[in-house]
Amino acid sequence: MGVDQANGVVNYCRRPPQRPFLQRIQYAIWDPEERKFLGRTPKRWGVIGLIYLVMYICIIIFFSICMCGLLASVDEHIPYFTLADSIIGNNPGMGHRPVVFEEGALIWYRLDNETSYKKYTDNLDEFLAPYKNKSLLINKGENQVDCQQKRRHAGEVCAFDTSLLGPCSSENDYGYADGTPCLIIKLNKIYDWQPQFYDDPGDLPSNMPPDILNYINTTKTPQERRQVWLSCMGERPADTESLGPLRYWPYPGLPEIYFPYNNTPGYLSPLVAVQLLNPIRGQIINIRCRAWARNIVFTESLKERMGSTHLEIMVD
Repeated sequence: MGVDQANGVVNYCRRPPQRPFLQRIQYAIWDPEERKFLGRTPKRWGVIGLIYLVMYICIIIFFSICMCGLLASVDEHIPYFTLADSIIGNNPGMGHRPVVFEEGALIWYRLDNETSYKKYTDNLDEFLAPYKNKSLLINKGENQVDCQQKRRHAGEVCAFDTSLLGPCSSENDYGYADGTPCLIIKLNKIYDWQPQFYDDPGDLPSNMPPDILNYINTTKTPQERRQVWLSCMGERPADTESLGPLRYWPYPGLPEIYFPYNNTPGYLSPLVAVQLLNPIRGQIINIRCRAWARNIVFTESLKERMGSTHLEIMVD
């Protein structure tokens, strides 16, 4: 389909020749008369290819410069924004185990059915595995030290001994087999957050549970009182009555030696095991566990749950 050249003047305003359907498809792919492929000559395709090549090279160079600038300003271990300036903020939340995500916060099992509570004991085994087997950690736990025996230095972290959790152990099925189930409570990590402790027995919150007050009053040294205290109780009076007595292992607090968290490899959060000694059977019990420190904000709202965690348990 060549162009008309009347009197040496190219005429583009012409009706294209009529061709059969298959021939039109053939000419759309390759036009032997004008030597065009997909409507363009090789020269035009070359120009277009060169334009796109230069454009993408410029984009790659610009992107590389931006990435180099970003990586130069970001530390691998220290967040650019911390505490109140960060999205997480400076008020740590709490977590608990076991958690079976398909069931949400509900723990429900039958005492006479091992299969019904095995999913919870397996979840606890999985959670505690890095505490018991250091080879599962990134650095194999080489920088973990026993902070009861020696003071940790820069680059070292305090090891947490799971044997301190008493009967809340895998060997004891975490108490689920005999109707005294254990819950593992932890404080979420926030970089460089340092707790302000309730370490003065004469200056404690009036709403602190009596069992926590009694424990604080029985401590003998100021260092024993420098802890983020943890407590669990029923959300409503009926829940408190059904919950029964609790036992904290090794004690209802997280010691000062584990703070602040600074993203050191091998760090593991300290834990508190809460054992329900005599929960009412056949009834859902709503439990709220909270942390106590002067700079931890706690809200009663079940929607926000600041400084606390919520769970439900029913033993049949």
